[in-house]
Amino acid sequence: MTISIHDGVIMGYSVNFLENELTLTIETVADEIVTITFENYLVHVFHHVMAGSILLDIDEVDLNAFFVENREQFENDKLYAWPIWYSNTNELEQDLQKDNYKCYVISASLGLTGYVFAKALKIKRK
Repeated sequence: MTISIHDGVIMGYSVNFLENELTLTIETVADEIVTITFENYLVHVFHHVMAGSILLDIDEVDLNAFFVENREQFENDKLYAWPIWYSNTNELEQDLQKDNYKCYVISASLGLTGYVFAKALKIKRK
């Protein structure tokens, strides 16, 4: 049976920098507790973080399309070496693709939205 995270309530999240993992804990509409683990995590950006956030979906998006829409943000952040050292956004995009990073966009019905750069996403019941 597949696990549906749609309309699940985000109970919390944590980042383990030593293990390179970001984990979201979700209570599903079926009252199951599941963990969503972003493996080989690089970086994330979350907006509207609040208790009671309701997850709409997590989509893997094309890096090229993501960079077209967010190029200005990365140009502004390169002076801070965020998310890694790079001289221009084309270099950053190429490095992420070469290292097999994916971009996962988190959308919400309410609350927490954002994105995560990681190499894989796993969903499992607790």
